Amino acid sequence: MSHTINRLYATHEQATAAVAALEDADYSDIHLVPGASPGTSMDDIVASITRGNVLKSDAKILAKGVSQGKSLVTVHAPFGGAAGATRILDKFSPVDSGLTEPEYHIMAWDEATPMSCILHMPVLLDDAVPFSKFWNVSPLASGSFSLSSLFGIPLLSQASGPFKSSIGLPLLIDNPAPLSSLLKLPTLSGSAS
Repeated sequence: MSHTINRLYATHEQATAAVAALEDADYSDIHLVPGASPGTSMDDIVASITRGNVLKSDAKILAKGVSQGKSLVTVHAPFGGAAGATRILDKFSPVDSGLTEPEYHIMAWDEATPMSCILHMPVLLDDAVPFSKFWNVSPLASGSFSLSSLFGIPLLSQASGPFKSSIGLPLLIDNPAPLSSLLKLPTLSGSAS
């Protein structure tokens, strides 16, 4: 995936110097549209800009500058190369193109907390129940309330003797195949008859 970067320059010399600097930095997908001569139609200018794989909606905006004699440089920077290409292009004093550049917020990568970096979330939160506030739902536990008390189950079992769950079923069983025994299905055995 590449990132398209467009810059308009007041002179053709600035634009060709920017192209040369990009080529020196091993950028290969570069397109130069020189300033149009008087009388060139806007449709022709838009067509020459779109040949550089620029969106038509952006080409219409950029064509206004090219029709005034400004030169356009378009580079399709490979993944991870957009910042470098932008720095190179900005060294040659581009003029306002009329396009609004998208804002990119790059979060530093931290090997110790990759999921926080991916989700752009801070590692430590001041809030004990952040998702409850995010979803606007009250927390499940507050004070003496617990899910066990909602169902009438004691929080800690005080039963003595054989271990049983709160619904009367044993917690530990001696049967190695309880589902097969319940459904009266034969089990696989290691011996052949």
